[in-house]
Amino acid sequence: MVSPRHPVILKEKRELAPNTLELTYVREDESAISYLPGQFFSIDFRHQGEEKSRSYSAAGRVADLKNNREFRFAITAVPNGAASNYFFNANPGDRAKMSGPFGALVLPRVDPVRYLLIGTGTGVAPYRAMLPELEQRMSQNPALRVELVMGVRNPQELIYGTEFATLAKDYPGFSFHACYSRRMPETPQAYEHDGRVNSLFEQLDVDPQRDMAYLCGNPDMVDESAAWFMEREFSAKNLKREKYKFSTF
Repeated sequence: MVSPRHPVILKEKRELAPNTLELTYVREDESAISYLPGQFFSIDFRHQGEEKSRSYSAAGRVADLKNNREFRFAITAVPNGAASNYFFNANPGDRAKMSGPFGALVLPRVDPVRYLLIGTGTGVAPYRAMLPELEQRMSQNPALRVELVMGVRNPQELIYGTEFATLAKDYPGFSFHACYSRRMPETPQAYEHDGRVNSLFEQLDVDPQRDMAYLCGNPDMVDESAAWFMEREFSAKNLKREKYKFSTF
């Protein structure tokens, strides 16, 4: 079944980090935009006279998704990228078309003992969308644990980092780990680590009988991490993944 394409309008544009924006769209007819936390949408636009399409995970923290009327996504600039050229030059009021939602990177009905949410860069967007639901589940089940592992090159690229760190203080079951592949801050916080996300895996003491792992972001990270988890007997039932492919076309 083909998903309908809805006309949307850019409502807000803000900088999350150097070379990373958060864009907020609304439907022209002001209808609700319903989706499950973790799903993505496709945005169609014109670039140099040609129709283009790019897919982005919903990044909004929305408590009532059935009545949600805004769609937010985070996009990082790709050198000479058609989408980067379009979105980074877009202005509030510009029109595009959106279809979706798509994807199965969503929370199950029944929780595992622990969630491992692993992402690089804007790959944390689906996890941010999951937070209101996870907060509710942690409130109802104090034994539930959530580990959010985010990988970026340096602290300046840590989008939503303050929000995640604050959440870790408010909910004992939630832990946040920021991994820097190129440069650590001079005075790191307890949640900051030197190295790529996979350098932290051994410390997580993973268990396929207890944990459900999610992988989202850079394709190489997703492939390497998936192989690591599968070597430890994770399978499709407790290992979910989604790659972010970067295109200049």
